[in-house]
Amino acid sequence: MSWNVIDHKMTGIRSNLNDWELKTLEREFSNITSRMARVAHSAKSLRGVLFIDLAYALARHRDWLQTPVFSALLVEFLQLDHGLPRGDAEILVHDMIEAAIEVGLSRTRTICGDDREFLTWAYICAAGASGEDALEADLGLGTAVLRKLREGIKALERVDSHVFVPEYDAMLATIVIELGHECKSLPWSMDHHRLRYALLAAVGDAAQPYILEEAIPVIFDALAAIGLGDAVALRDRPSLAEMLVQASVLCVTQPQRKGKTTGHQLTDLGARLTAHKVAVEILAGGLDHRFKSLNNRWQEAIVRRSAGIRFESLAATVVESINQLSPEVVEAMITRMIELDASSVSGDLVRTVLANARMAWHKAAVMRALRTGKPSRDLLDAVAGELSTSVAPGVRLAAGALLDAWTD
Repeated sequence: MSWNVIDHKMTGIRSNLNDWELKTLEREFSNITSRMARVAHSAKSLRGVLFIDLAYALARHRDWLQTPVFSALLVEFLQLDHGLPRGDAEILVHDMIEAAIEVGLSRTRTICGDDREFLTWAYICAAGASGEDALEADLGLGTAVLRKLREGIKALERVDSHVFVPEYDAMLATIVIELGHECKSLPWSMDHHRLRYALLAAVGDAAQPYILEEAIPVIFDALAAIGLGDAVALRDRPSLAEMLVQASVLCVTQPQRKGKTTGHQLTDLGARLTAHKVAVEILAGGLDHRFKSLNNRWQEAIVRRSAGIRFESLAATVVESINQLSPEVVEAMITRMIELDASSVSGDLVRTVLANARMAWHKAAVMRALRTGKPSRDLLDAVAGELSTSVAPGVRLAAGALLDAWTD
């Protein structure tokens, strides 16, 4: 487990548990593990990491504490990642869940709270995670369980049923196949599920009217309208707007002038959830006059996914507006330009882009994107020129790494 994951878990524990809850769980953990020879005789730092993992998992999954599959996966986590004997792991998980329930951590729902829902949610997290660290930090169930989830994702192609803990492999295989069919008919269906689970986590049973199959697409249309500038798109649905704020999908914006209605804008989560739909369906034509006013998530999705995007519009935008774009969007634009017409990504074009960029992180983004293409003498000269003239360590590092990759 990396330090980034540990830091994320510590932050999660501090934000989800108050001092009394944390001390109660620590005391229970100490009492239980004092009777377990392997844990009691291990280094203090290892016991500390074990407690962090358990406390984070209990706080992170408070909606699922009484779901059998959650405790089964937590037992497997302690066995595989911490080396506990199965008997010790089962006792520790059972007693810690009981302690968490006693201190009031459990937030059991009457809807969407069974084994199948947990496995669906875990699978969707695994499918959308940007990397192993991000997924481990999000799920809090260890690397071995994550590998099983990754195998479940591969099963979408080969329909392999032996991909998860034995008692739940058939259920997960069914989930994988069903979600695969959904994605083929609606590419952003996973985002529909992510919104559904965000609402459930935020407001519990009160989300029921808004997580129906026919309700989610309507919500997505409203979110897209807000992202395109209609801040009062949910003016007539204040209860839904409030739930989306609680779910961190929207945030409230104050009116610029007296007498105007309070509006909303997308949070980063809201932008991520809607980016695929917006890029493929609403803004499929590519860049237009609205592009620079859109959020970064939408910009990147449009660049990577819009079918109607053209090399010329990408080149013009990155040359003229590189300093107004995020490094991630710049990297996506250069990468897409290489995909569309690699031969037109010339040394002169790269020199112009680099010359216009005022910030080092934009130049480094250009270097990272160029690694997806093949070097010409002209491109090699352009990158070598930046390496020899730049005073920014990040740019020199990125340019040096690019030249090393090209000349190996």
